[in-house]
Amino acid sequence: MDNKVEDLFDEGLNFFNADLYDEAIKIFTKVLKMDPDHPDAMYYRALAWANKKDFDKAIVDFTKDAERHPHDTDTLIGRGEAWQSKGEPKRALADFKKALSIEPDNPDYKKLVDDLEEK
Repeated sequence: MDNKVEDLFDEGLNFFNADLYDEAIKIFTKVLKMDPDHPDAMYYRALAWANKKDFDKAIVDFTKDAERHPHDTDTLIGRGEAWQSKGEPKRALADFKKALSIEPDNPDYKKLVDDLEEK
């Protein structure tokens, strides 16, 4: 992998970890322009959108990431939480159930599913 791309990604991660989400989004967008298949930039950009409470943009990015990594439970949980924050519990439940089907012994995923099914 290109060191320049990874250095830029690390810079974006530093902004993300400092809760500077606008700056992180800009950096992750640059990374994706340089390397559209970067393994983590789309996921972290989605998380940054979610942390900014821009759930529509978060869902778009989580969906793109899920298409590339369909068995990535972090992506599915992230999108499910964004759906839940938008007041879309059925869509959230679908993502949580898919994550649970991938990791059936994960107690956190089981609780997410159980909590929504009780409603």
